[in-house]
Amino acid sequence: MGGGLWQNVGAALVSVAMVLIAVPGCNYLVKKKKLSRDMSRKIVHISGSCWLVTWPYFDKSHWGWKLNIIVPACYVVMLIVKGLIIQDRRDIDVRTMSRSGDPIELVKGPLMFTLLMCVVGLTMFDRDEGYIIMAAVGWGDGIAPWVGKMYGKHKYKLAGRQKSYEGSVGCFLGTLLGMQVFRIFTNHPRYNPTLWSLCALVGTLVEAV
Repeated sequence: MGGGLWQNVGAALVSVAMVLIAVPGCNYLVKKKKLSRDMSRKIVHISGSCWLVTWPYFDKSHWGWKLNIIVPACYVVMLIVKGLIIQDRRDIDVRTMSRSGDPIELVKGPLMFTLLMCVVGLTMFDRDEGYIIMAAVGWGDGIAPWVGKMYGKHKYKLAGRQKSYEGSVGCFLGTLLGMQVFRIFTNHPRYNPTLWSLCALVGTLVEAV
């Protein structure tokens, strides 16, 4: 019992370390003007979804596996506090996770993303569905806006929102890439090209609307 707890604490600390590398690293590059604020958001977005590569290292027979959501849970509280109460434009998370530098943006997309991470981490822990969802919302949704901004010349409208075909292709391929990266590090999700393509297509349609 004790060994299982310590194993889970150790795996949770690894996920914390991953965030402590990604966020300050992006902030440093933004301050040095070597990385745009928008690109920083996407890198944090993608790296955030990679927290689940620690899942295989948790002991699923011990309740401590729930510690896998320690990072997103802490971020939920922190984003609410920084976005609604402190509202410091100079804050590291405001600089790396907001589009315009407005602290209120922290309680929009970033907060929704971390809440989803908590739900997935508790209800789909170490299941193929969890890996697929995070590949779509982390990698697909993270890559799509960048591709659309850089190469999006052919536009279309869906549900009143303008998107680019290039960005949607980026979302589709980004989701597949995310699944493959997760599979390399965790052996999940199980390789099924038809299922992967179908899930990536659904994710692309959801991102478009």
